[in-house]
Amino acid sequence: MKTTASTFISDLGNVWSCLDFAGELRDYATPVITRETRRGVALLSLVALLFLALATAMSAVFELGSSYTYTYSVLCLLALHVYLSSAKVEQLRALYLLAMLLLVVCGSSLVLLAQRSGHLHAMLLLSVAVLIMLVPVVPWGLREAAATTGAIYLMFTASTYLSRFRFAALDLWVLQCLMLVAAVISLALVARALGLRKHDLAMRFHLERAQRELTELVNRDHLTGAWNRRHIERDFERVVAHHHGACVPCYFGLFDIDRFKSINDTFGHGCGDEVLRAVQAAFAGLPGDVEYLARLGGDEFALLMCGPDVPARVEAALASISGKMASPLPGAVTPTVSLGLVQLPAGLGFDAAYKLADELLYEAKHAGGNAIRASSPAKAAA
Repeated sequence: MKTTASTFISDLGNVWSCLDFAGELRDYATPVITRETRRGVALLSLVALLFLALATAMSAVFELGSSYTYTYSVLCLLALHVYLSSAKVEQLRALYLLAMLLLVVCGSSLVLLAQRSGHLHAMLLLSVAVLIMLVPVVPWGLREAAATTGAIYLMFTASTYLSRFRFAALDLWVLQCLMLVAAVISLALVARALGLRKHDLAMRFHLERAQRELTELVNRDHLTGAWNRRHIERDFERVVAHHHGACVPCYFGLFDIDRFKSINDTFGHGCGDEVLRAVQAAFAGLPGDVEYLARLGGDEFALLMCGPDVPARVEAALASISGKMASPLPGAVTPTVSLGLVQLPAGLGFDAAYKLADELLYEAKHAGGNAIRASSPAKAAA
């Protein structure tokens, strides 16, 4: 029994508020719930507008009285106003207030209509039921739904009790049963929908995060943590288009470590791996989205950078490689790098940029290594 009660209380607490999430999940869920709530308020107002327009027509056709026709006509205008306002409201709480405003004002109007006519007409009873059954259309928490439903119920109960001598006893009991049954069904639907929505949001959040982590794992070099060739090939056009769109010079560089095989053969592959990690550390300050380093394989690296000072920044980063090593190479050996650097013209693809940079890299190697060979955009375009 205690387990059942504690489970019920836990489930109730879970659906009490629609934004009862923790940490990153709350940041992920808030815009989604706000977007869904905006659509829910718009749908609520449209359904209410359709029903109120139908009620207006029926009141006129069956001659229920000018008060019925006038009241339903004014409420039609209110529903239309809420529909138009929902598209412009950004805050979640304001959207909730819009939905509450529509339902509570409709309820208040029906209360006044009942008092004025002194008779609980079938159209009025139907309107009350529809009003409460519209509550689950908005994807809000049980707290807001209970407050709205409770306000409608209390208005009708207090109003009819104070004027109970003007209504037939059976009509009052029918109204009470109608409101209670509709309220219970509506709140149950709200709680059920919110529980499913929260579960769905949590699953979507974890799936998307797992997908991002898996994508990054596939596109990262396991030894250095730099991006790999797969990533830079796929991302090349986006980065270049971004830099050219911002009117910023864009550079593609290709380099490798001079006499890297000799380092492995002389000092061991552990020292070679340390040099590779030091290269990544030397470029660790790059933002990572529009400037980054990629390990293409072995000791070959590529980089995408932007700005007029790229050559100087690259030279400074390469000069810091030995200082980034956890321990220096034996015999005061300093690793050096040969690099081909191309300033990219618009429309140049990865394969063409790679070919140009590789030719410049070959020139640097042929000149003895430890050098940078750069190409201008005009030469790259030619």
